[in-house]
Amino acid sequence: MVPKNRRVAVIGAGPAGAIATDALVKEEAFDTIRVFDRHAAIGGTWIHTPHLPAAIPSLRDVLAGNTDAAIPIPAQLPAVTAVSEQVNGHQHRFSDTAIHQNLHSNITPEIMSFSKEPFPDTLSEHTLSEYGRGAPFRHHTTIRDWVEGIFGRNGYDKLVELNTTVERAEKIGGEWVLTLRKEKQGRNYWWREHFDGLVVATGHYNVPWFPQIDGLLDWDTKFPGSIVHSKHFRGPERFKGKRVIVVGASVSSHEVIHEILDAVKAPVYSAIRGDPIPAFGWEPFLHPKIELRKQITQLDAANGRVHFSDGSILDHVDHIIFGTGYTFSVPFLPEVQNGIRNAYRRLPGVWQHTWNIEDPTLTFVGMLGGGFTFRVYEYQAVAVARHLAGRAKALPPIPDQLEWERKRVAEKKGGKDYYSIAPNYDAFFGLLRDIAGEPAPGTTGRKLEPFNPEWMKVWAAMVAPKIQGWQRKRKRAEEELGPVRAKL
Repeated sequence: MVPKNRRVAVIGAGPAGAIATDALVKEEAFDTIRVFDRHAAIGGTWIHTPHLPAAIPSLRDVLAGNTDAAIPIPAQLPAVTAVSEQVNGHQHRFSDTAIHQNLHSNITPEIMSFSKEPFPDTLSEHTLSEYGRGAPFRHHTTIRDWVEGIFGRNGYDKLVELNTTVERAEKIGGEWVLTLRKEKQGRNYWWREHFDGLVVATGHYNVPWFPQIDGLLDWDTKFPGSIVHSKHFRGPERFKGKRVIVVGASVSSHEVIHEILDAVKAPVYSAIRGDPIPAFGWEPFLHPKIELRKQITQLDAANGRVHFSDGSILDHVDHIIFGTGYTFSVPFLPEVQNGIRNAYRRLPGVWQHTWNIEDPTLTFVGMLGGGFTFRVYEYQAVAVARHLAGRAKALPPIPDQLEWERKRVAEKKGGKDYYSIAPNYDAFFGLLRDIAGEPAPGTTGRKLEPFNPEWMKVWAAMVAPKIQGWQRKRKRAEEELGPVRAKL
């Protein structure tokens, strides 16, 4: 058993932060639970930020891994300082979100929502027009309201400090010392608080990731604004009448392509490395206004040419939109952040995507992918809460945890493959449930049910509405434009 921790801080008030807070409160073992979020509202990455200009301050820094750096902290605290671009600028801090107007969830509600907090049945006009009344998708505003409701209905909003950024988290003298900054009335207010345990629930959709492509920086310099990441996609208007390439074959690329189909100068060029993700196959790319290309190998800024791995060339391109995912970033944890910069798109030194190996009072919820978002966050949160309360099954010895990481790096390298729990859902849920154990008698601790095989049937069937929607859209276009183009 681990020692009991009486004071716990949660960083982030999105879905992962919501369930982590709930699990901690219901454990009835902590004297202090504090939640910090830098946004002005609850919701995390599901907060829509259309008022914030969408751009990357320096593509060079992104490619070099030098973004989202820790900022200087006043020598004496508490302190009050002036607002500045370095400290408060959302682009430099990557605090804007990846939400666009029509963004929806893409996982069936019954396996996406937490076990005791179902999604509402609200369907947006966009969902109804695209997929009909039986659609399982929920508009981003519905998801954000759902997250806010978890905090509000249970009174957890009283635990939350909004507009508050954790600028530093350091283990000093056996406790976590958090340096905090609240932006209020045009000033930055700085102070420190002390905790025994730390739950990081900040997500991994902040800092965009780009593949290394010959000439990318030169292209960005010569054609400013032409390189776009899907995080900064806000709608089709910007691309009206433009020649556009979309890079990537995952969900964000699908969404961008179909959002801009009727606005851009046809066709949309889709640059794909290898095969698309198996769940959707080629269907997202069969629309007659989409032309497939192999991956981009070179961007020749001198003559404005885009070169592909099959030897083909494309001229007069206005925008290249990268739907290529994100990298991790936790600038408030200097040692972890340094490790991230020396790893490939993963959290180093973390066992099972959840516990820091050297110091398991540092935990992570929501730093994974591959399916069953947000349900798997619930299992992480309960296991973490019970572990911090000293009620969980002991974690494996440190050498065993390090060996798990070594083997995973050797097999998966990094990126999505590393932090995905697919296809071993049953095993991962089971591991977390085994560590958490049963709620302590006399407490309101959350009970984790065994992984239900029926969830896999729901999972397998949930892509059907998307595919059917694309098929309907394709058939309508074929009636107007003729048959599908030749594909790769």
